[in-house]
Amino acid sequence: MGRKAELTALLLLTSLAGCEGCQQEKPYNPFGVTSALPSSDVPPPDGSAAAVTSSKPEPGQFAPAVVAPAGSRKLRRGELVLEAPARYSFDRALIVGEGDALETVAWIKADPEARDVPPGALLAFDAKGQRRQLAALPSFVPSAPGCTHTTRLEQTGPRSVLVDTTATCQTPLLARVPIQAVSIVSPGSQRPELFTLRVAAPAAGEALSVSGDSSDRDGDGREDVRLTLTLTGPEGAKASANLVFLDRAAGVSRDATEPRASLLLGAKAVLAKPGNNALGEIDAQRRLLATLCAEGATPRVFDAEGAPLRCDDLGQVVDTLARAEVLARLAAKDALGAASVLTRADWYYKRISADAEKSISKELTKRLLAITPTASALVGRPKQVKGPHFSPLWFEADGALLITTDAGLVRASRDGGTETALDGDAGGVGWALDVIDPSGRKLTGSLCACDASEVQLALSDAAGTPQPSLPTRLLSPRPGGCRARFSCPDPTPISAATDGFSVLLAGAALEPKKPGSALPSPGSPRSPDGKWTVSATPLGLVLQGATPELWKLPESPLDTRRAQDCVVSNDRASVACVVDGKAVLLKRP
Repeated sequence: MGRKAELTALLLLTSLAGCEGCQQEKPYNPFGVTSALPSSDVPPPDGSAAAVTSSKPEPGQFAPAVVAPAGSRKLRRGELVLEAPARYSFDRALIVGEGDALETVAWIKADPEARDVPPGALLAFDAKGQRRQLAALPSFVPSAPGCTHTTRLEQTGPRSVLVDTTATCQTPLLARVPIQAVSIVSPGSQRPELFTLRVAAPAAGEALSVSGDSSDRDGDGREDVRLTLTLTGPEGAKASANLVFLDRAAGVSRDATEPRASLLLGAKAVLAKPGNNALGEIDAQRRLLATLCAEGATPRVFDAEGAPLRCDDLGQVVDTLARAEVLARLAAKDALGAASVLTRADWYYKRISADAEKSISKELTKRLLAITPTASALVGRPKQVKGPHFSPLWFEADGALLITTDAGLVRASRDGGTETALDGDAGGVGWALDVIDPSGRKLTGSLCACDASEVQLALSDAAGTPQPSLPTRLLSPRPGGCRARFSCPDPTPISAATDGFSVLLAGAALEPKKPGSALPSPGSPRSPDGKWTVSATPLGLVLQGATPELWKLPESPLDTRRAQDCVVSNDRASVACVVDGKAVLLKRP
């Protein structure tokens, strides 16, 4: 029987629901059922049958698997009626091979009450209907009570299929525990199961898909395999990378050039994108690295033995993504975010190279208006506070600088020439340095999470009891604290309003999803009128506003490279920072 006829005749039969025994022994022949299954993977209703279309697939594509009605015990292929083993039913099936080597490959599922058999298995039936087991559901896939399994069966080459089974469990599992088995099986091979990957559930807000292509890549007559893993981020941006396995006479071996080659290709494609369109894809690329590569210490893809996959030297990928982020943020008029790439130079997998750092610094210097201010140290000593806090410095509308000291409030004149201690009658009421929103939640730090992809804001209530953390849009360092010691930087608060916390984190401005229009809180790095924001970076002070500026920190008795708690005046004529415990006033020339 030819392949076209075989495809037409492959029918899945007899749901056991309904009439007990009336179709169990007598296969139902649904005359006239010749239409293709819909593209949806939803099985037909109980008691129905399905047939594969006889139309020829496009080159390089294969007919989809036939999805069985629930409880199907029998499968018809031409004149043969194929039967599932006892306590099993057919889930889906397809035909592989050519000529006399045609075989029916079917995934079977154990009955719900069957506890002492594998929950699922892959069978092959030859031209005489003789069956043999090709693979069983791996034991690492959770199968405890409360867990259900969903299987995808696809043909990836003339003689190969992909089997992808995922467990969904009612009881929460440990983070990054594999719940999915992805296998490539060649029924005609002496070693049918070519390889298997263990896959954990994706991080919150992410999705991971796997597709396969079993083409002969090296011309030896054996089907090799390219698996493409595609990660979709929370905003819908995608990133893909390949794993390649070569089937040789001595066995299956992994191509050592992947996934590094496809990761670099993807990074270069993002770098070539115009404007700020690349930001989402840069984010997705880094999320994919964290999911796929052992180097990030948070992998969610493992080999058959459970070992993470090394991506090897990621230096070019890291450099390319850093350059792409700077260009994309500058195109989005986000000078703070662009400069923060240097602050985060060692956050992702390895430090960016000296060449990349030099190139980024040159681009920032070229694109930002350079200012060389004068610096003078003030007498008033700012109050020192640990943890996230508003700055003890704050400009008034006329440009005078207020300094919160241990003894009270001090006002420095606009030019810094005079400093006056204020009492209550002179407007000497200070501001709270703790960061507390209207509901009473206090900002206590940041969490460079390993189980989640993003840096989280740590919160507590008024009594100091930890509260649920808030995710930001900034990706956590990898490996960061997941494999070695790493200090997650404290956020610098901009405001704490009803709509959420606005902060600078590693120099990048992070706002609530729906930021309000309220002016910044006293002690904020944003000017009192909300038009300018200042952040200390490795290059100097970056001011973001109508025209972004880079203030090169001048030589002075104090090392202004250690500037912190910086604030900016309304007209950006002045910036004040705390340096080595002293208040320093920086003036435009």
